[in-house]
Amino acid sequence: MIPAAARGTTTVSARAVARIAQQAATETPNAVGTVRGTATVRGQRAEVSVRLALPWPADLGRRAGDVQRHVAARTAELTGLSVGVPRLRVVRLQRPTGAAAVSETTVRAVEGHAPRRWWSARPTPVVVAALLVATAAGLLTADMASVRLFGHAPAAWRTDLVDRLAGTSPAAGPVTGAAAAMVLAGLWLLLLACTPGQRRRYVIAGFGAERSIALDRAAVASVVRDRVLDTDGVDSVRVGVGRRRVRVRADLAFGDRDAAREQASAAAREAVADCRLNRPPRVRLRLRTTSAWAPAPPSPEPVPAGGAERKESP
Repeated sequence: MIPAAARGTTTVSARAVARIAQQAATETPNAVGTVRGTATVRGQRAEVSVRLALPWPADLGRRAGDVQRHVAARTAELTGLSVGVPRLRVVRLQRPTGAAAVSETTVRAVEGHAPRRWWSARPTPVVVAALLVATAAGLLTADMASVRLFGHAPAAWRTDLVDRLAGTSPAAGPVTGAAAAMVLAGLWLLLLACTPGQRRRYVIAGFGAERSIALDRAAVASVVRDRVLDTDGVDSVRVGVGRRRVRVRADLAFGDRDAAREQASAAAREAVADCRLNRPPRVRLRLRTTSAWAPAPPSPEPVPAGGAERKESP
């Protein structure tokens, strides 16, 4: 039996909103590959997050912005909820098949500064710990104030706790275990405070603080690897993307080593620049030759303009 208060209302679950956002993302020509959506519904407001791949090469900022606007408008239209700006996570960059890729260089500037990185849900454990400590401190303060100001008897839980602590040695096992647990919890909270961001995602520049578009490190590594592999003579490439550096290790099978190093370095830097990251990392290239490497043949000496002199017969 449906309760009277719930009759005549339509409730859209978070799973349904996520499926709708996922389908809306696939309706755009900018989304390629597998698309996954997640959503959180609070009353009449929904927060949507979408994971997808974008075509490459292209202006990532503009294409991601188009996907965000379409997902927000389409999800709000189909669910009747107020949908904020979706969080877009680009997990892969994929070259389009069957059509030539169009290079786009226009980036729309928006007022405000883009965030340095995506923030994770790490404030949650800090808030929980603070609430627990504040609750314990509030109860103790209230009990002590009632005793000092109004002459009431101490609470039974406080007297029992004091008696137990008085009869327990500081070297007892439970005391040592509790102290070790508190130290570990404090170190864990300090670690969370010093590393607040999601470090495996880069923020795309060109958008203000009201938009949040991130690019996975794996996508950046894929773009750099494809660009460096296009260098003449390069046989294999391994790319490691860190927070501030992109380390590229390439194997040269043939050709001039110095020329290949310059071309590969330029290709890697151009690939990172095309990703249009808010804080682009530095590129470090290490080029080594394979066991079958063959150096470039020396260029032939120029022939004189008058031609070679013929040797006269005696």
